[in-house]
Amino acid sequence: MTFSLRQYQLTAIENIRQSIRGGSQRILLQAPTGSGKTVVAAQIVKGAADKGRRVMFLAHRRELVNQCADKLIKFGVDHGIIMSGEELYGAADCQVASIDTLRVRCIQSDKLPLPNSDVLIIDEAHRSLAATYLKIIEAYPNAIVLGLTATPIRSDGKGLAHVYHDMVKCPSISGLTRLGHLVPARTFAPTIPDLTGIPIKGGDYDPKELELAMNRRRLVGDIVTHWHRLCSDRPTIVFASGVKHSINLRDEFSKSGVAAAHVDGDTPIRERQEIISDVKEGKVQVVCNYAVFTEGFDEPILAAGILARATKNLGLYLQMAGRILRPATGKEDSFLIDHSGNVYEHGFVSDDHDWVLEEGRALTSSNAERQQNLDERQPITCTQCLAVYSGQLICPYCGHLPVKKGKHVESVSGDLMELRANKRRTAKKRVFSATEKEEWFNMFLHYGREKEYESPEGWAAHKYKAKFKEWPEREFSRDGEEPSKEVLSYIRSRNIAYAKAREKEKANATNN
Repeated sequence: MTFSLRQYQLTAIENIRQSIRGGSQRILLQAPTGSGKTVVAAQIVKGAADKGRRVMFLAHRRELVNQCADKLIKFGVDHGIIMSGEELYGAADCQVASIDTLRVRCIQSDKLPLPNSDVLIIDEAHRSLAATYLKIIEAYPNAIVLGLTATPIRSDGKGLAHVYHDMVKCPSISGLTRLGHLVPARTFAPTIPDLTGIPIKGGDYDPKELELAMNRRRLVGDIVTHWHRLCSDRPTIVFASGVKHSINLRDEFSKSGVAAAHVDGDTPIRERQEIISDVKEGKVQVVCNYAVFTEGFDEPILAAGILARATKNLGLYLQMAGRILRPATGKEDSFLIDHSGNVYEHGFVSDDHDWVLEEGRALTSSNAERQQNLDERQPITCTQCLAVYSGQLICPYCGHLPVKKGKHVESVSGDLMELRANKRRTAKKRVFSATEKEEWFNMFLHYGREKEYESPEGWAAHKYKAKFKEWPEREFSRDGEEPSKEVLSYIRSRNIAYAKAREKEKANATNN
């Protein structure tokens, strides 16, 4: 099979060859998510194999191993696979290996001899400084080492110069979007939790404390409610802050009538493969996960992503957001719904980053300089559609014009999302029109009547008061209206909150 590579992919391959000719032995290829890193790698493997050189491709996850193996089959490259459950290891000069299996079989024991290799290719190379990777790299002192990553940055913000000596870069996300190889992302920020006081470990939020903060029932309800209003027709991937949080989100989506699934690191291989297949076939619309699909998950059908986990790690943010940028038939854009404030911490996913290979840093600008640039741009959250944008006053998506107040700040009270230097940022609530409020009241009323409450109108009025902090207008009609999924999700979240409050009251009464 003959592959027609894109021009920037051919240019990247030539630049890698030029780097090798110039004496570089360890080279890093930086290419955004969706740019086709595996295709570039497969072409390099084929070129090396055609010259009789031995190649090993390393990946840390089963899906990535299989993804590379599939590409090599399409390129006509004979290869073996070193991975638990696979019996394809043989005499082939090219091997695709799971790093964990290679470590167990070839380094910690002598079940298999370490395969000879002239070229060592490392997928998701931002992991290269981990001890296992370093041991394997050291085991091939004469090999050409090629790392592949969209984000050449460690969790602590530092770069990869300790391992790699030269970097070849593909076009940025914005450049690939202009070329039509990625779709633009529309960013929404309906809710940002207060993460003040959550400790930082290893350069990111402490996982246990973060999950406790993000797994509050109210926030879960808000996530489902906003999804129904913003993108209920889109295949969606959800990034949760923990396993329990992901399961909880799956359950809440299912209760609202959505075909949803959950995946984490302990999900059996066959079940995980079935879920991925169901997503591709449209049998599952929302897939919730924790720490599984942040890297290497290639499914173009996904047109919306929910960030339900906060991170101080720029690389992780870009990896998560990048999952929804691949083009597909009929897919004109993607929706990134950020419940965690990541866009205000790191900027838009389409922002360009000047990656560098230097000791101690991965970007030309410092964290303080980047934060100052973000503050000056003053991202705005539209009060009508909740899209986040910058660089202009009028919303580019719905045309809404915020009311001008004061001499220098364009805002409507509670509507302008302004970045500040401090770490406490809260999203402003959506402003509802009088017509929308009347519709909500009538949907509450219909629900109360359907449930045969003793006083449906009184119940609806109190639900309305809880939602809008005011009583319904006397002029509102009382005809009732079939509740939307957004309203049903809101009612469910309020019922859960009420039940939890009652449980707490009973527990306090018992203790007293």
